[in-house]
Amino acid sequence: MMKKKSNNLYLGDRQPLNTMGKIGLGLSYMVLILWTIAILWPIYQMVMSAFNGMQQEYIIMNKGFEFSFDHFTFLFEETLYPKWMLNTIFISISTAIITLLFVSFTGFAYSRYRFKGRKASLMAIMIIQTIPSFAGLTAYFTMYSIISDVLPFFNRQMMLILIYSAGGIAGNTFILKGYLDSISMELDDAAKIDGCSNLKVYKLIILPIARPMLAIIALWSFLGPFMDYLLPKVILTNPEAYTLAAGLFTLIADKENMNQPAFAAGGLLIAIPTVILFTVLQKQLISGLSSGAVK
Repeated sequence: MMKKKSNNLYLGDRQPLNTMGKIGLGLSYMVLILWTIAILWPIYQMVMSAFNGMQQEYIIMNKGFEFSFDHFTFLFEETLYPKWMLNTIFISISTAIITLLFVSFTGFAYSRYRFKGRKASLMAIMIIQTIPSFAGLTAYFTMYSIISDVLPFFNRQMMLILIYSAGGIAGNTFILKGYLDSISMELDDAAKIDGCSNLKVYKLIILPIARPMLAIIALWSFLGPFMDYLLPKVILTNPEAYTLAAGLFTLIADKENMNQPAFAAGGLLIAIPTVILFTVLQKQLISGLSSGAVK
């Protein structure tokens, strides 16, 4: 009688790995492990430096360790860190709201309507994204001078919000348009047959379905001011108006006032708003509300 070879059977009728396949799999795991270490090691150093009371101001790592909140106390008592945090949160929330408001309309218009200049404007949006933001510094200062002369209350922080929002609207419009193109037009037609206007189609049909993508756009728009250093450093001249990136850099830019552990503590605290936003938008980020919408 013939013996059944059950030890080589794989689910899905997969063939067993040969020698080269096993070597490739091992190399893949090795690369992933090394990549994980490369990501986690700087985070580990930051956490240890932030909570190590034995560290001196000029040393980022020390042999000894003593748990302490001294560096966090230094941030809140000796620097303008609370002000920098409030400035960054204000700029980030304002940027996210303005970007979402305009992108939701522009993405809907480019996806659902055919108008003159549509393709040319979409091409212009793609080209604009290839130009780095710092290339327009001269134009930003000229715009600020013109707007501030007309609107005396317009300050440099508002100018920064305007720059972030304009750049976000251009790029995210193209992204949202591609997402809405995947939604069947039958939903729009069915709503119009039931008496819905174009505005009601946008409000009752498109927005609920596009909520996951809008959540991602909101997240990107919110995180932008937290990660940007160049524009706030150039445009914001008053240290009290700095964002976190520009403010924290002052802790390591000057050798006389350098405090690297406090810089690490400040960088660790930046993650708190990001974690909160991820928690709030978690359901939207992982949901697919358009699945099964057309019956």
